[in-house]
Amino acid sequence: MRSNSPPSDGRDALRWARRCLGAAVESPQTEAEILVTHVLGLSRADLVTRRLRGEPLQYLTGHQAFRRLDLAVGPGVLVPRPETEMLVEHALGRVAGVASPVVVDVGTGSAAIALSIAVERPDATVWATEVSAEAASWARRNRDLVGAASVTVVEGDLLSPLPATLRGAVDLVVANPPYLAAAQLAGLAADVRDHEPLVATVSGPTGLEVPTRVVEDARAWLRPGGWLVMETWPGQADDLLALLSARYAEAAIHPDLTGSLRIAEGRAP
Repeated sequence: MRSNSPPSDGRDALRWARRCLGAAVESPQTEAEILVTHVLGLSRADLVTRRLRGEPLQYLTGHQAFRRLDLAVGPGVLVPRPETEMLVEHALGRVAGVASPVVVDVGTGSAAIALSIAVERPDATVWATEVSAEAASWARRNRDLVGAASVTVVEGDLLSPLPATLRGAVDLVVANPPYLAAAQLAGLAADVRDHEPLVATVSGPTGLEVPTRVVEDARAWLRPGGWLVMETWPGQADDLLALLSARYAEAAIHPDLTGSLRIAEGRAP
């Protein structure tokens, strides 16, 4: 249950003020910012200065909208992107006919994917794994904010922290793994390159290191007929499709709403 008392942390306070003002004022975000910066002894100029230094806007406001959710975000966790919303849409479609599905979100970060599935499929049991302790703390925080008791956050590398009882019993593995090559780092926007966690964006020298491991490891956890659904990017699509085709049935790469190849999938035989 959400508290009516204002929190002491700046980001939480901004979220709380914005939520309380809601539809009562014309510009709840702007007014919440003014109120909170006044109480905390900051100025709007302070926030602008931090933004000019490249700190992500979402880190400054402390939140990011994602599908039906308003997620808490900050240093140590990747800011959820709009394109990942389509990944969730596709993943939900793959368990549309499955009663009480078991779902694993690999590398959950803020838990945007895991919580969206839990909210939109209340009958699902959702496991969320995360290698970063800092990101896992954000995931748990968001789980508590949403009140999604069906989501279990476990810390560890990819699928390794899952309980052995899930082997061969998972209906859906969904993942937005780091998929950029190290050489691409210099070309990223400053807010991503300098502030967001590299473990969530850069996979290794080729960019395929982590996606390859997800493709290989997920097979052991999926039930026959279960689906692996992953986010990728056009420059990696052909190589990832080849990896999927060698291990899964119905392997495919689907475009997002802009036409970019974005969603990779395969069904466990």
